[in-house]
Amino acid sequence: MLNWIMGRKPSTVWVIKQVDEHLLHVCGRGEATGPGSVRKRRKALAEGRYQGPIRLAHSSAELSADLFAALILPDDLEWQGPQSLRWQGRLWRIAWVPPICWAYRDKLTLAGSLGPDGSLVSTEDISTIQAKIDSRATPASPRLWLGLEGLDNAQAPLEPSTLDAPRRSAANARNS
Repeated sequence: MLNWIMGRKPSTVWVIKQVDEHLLHVCGRGEATGPGSVRKRRKALAEGRYQGPIRLAHSSAELSADLFAALILPDDLEWQGPQSLRWQGRLWRIAWVPPICWAYRDKLTLAGSLGPDGSLVSTEDISTIQAKIDSRATPASPRLWLGLEGLDNAQAPLEPSTLDAPRRSAANARNS
C-alpha cells in the first residue's frame, strides 16, 4: 500500500536481451525498480533511456538495464502466438533466453535444441572464443628424451626407442 502512495510501484516490462534481423532474444517479464515515480520510469522506458535496475520475473536478482538491448512496455507489443510478436510495426520470432545467459555480455545464438514447448532457445555464441583457441593451437612438438648423465657429460638427446632397449634386455635376462 505504501508503495502505491509513494509512487514507487515497479513498472512492468518485457526484457529483450538481443535484437537480431528477424529474431528477438527474450528474457521474459521484468520490473523496472529504480528510483523515482512510476510515471518518470515509464516515460524513460518508452523513450529507451531507462538506466536503473531490472528484476526479472521469478528471480530476486536485480540486473543493470545496460545488459539488455530493449525494455519494452507491455502496451508496446502484441503477441501473435507463443513464438512470435509484433513490435515497432514488424513481426518478430522469439527465442527464450535462459537465466544463465541474462548477464552474458556477448552475442547470443540459437541453441541446437528446442524448448519443452517447441520454442526457440538462446545460448551463448562461443564461436569467436573457439576461433581464438583454434588459431592458437599448435601441433604438439616431438618428445625430447635426455639421458641421466650430468650436464658436463652431455651427449646427443636419446630417441625413445633407444631408452626402451636396455630395459627390455634387462627384463629378458631376469626372466631367463
